Amino acid sequence: GELIYRELDYVAEAANAQRFSELYGSVEDVFVPKVYSELTTSKVLTMEWIEGFRLTDVKSLDEYGLDRKKLVDTLVQCSLRQILGNGFFHADPHGGNLLVVPDGR
Repeated sequence: GELIYRELDYVAEAANAQRFSELYGSVEDVFVPKVYSELTTSKVLTMEWIEGFRLTDVKSLDEYGLDRKKLVDTLVQCSLRQILGNGFFHADPHGGNLLVVPDGR
């Protein structure tokens, strides 16, 4: 019903992404891409392009010398802040929404 249509409203998604950035963008080792609100409509969400790779991409993790334990710890700590801190959390944390950038964020 209505909830599904709100999920498909990218203006609302952009506002949620901006709020997420305000709350968690300053967390050490967390990178939140910029939302381009002026280019976003109810049908198009425009965000900064991020060159990154999945947490399961062992080859890239090794290539950049990234500490897997630290990455998992960052993910867990950020998730706990979201759930236990203020209740505003990323409800769709799949591989397409969570990437590692070469500097380890």
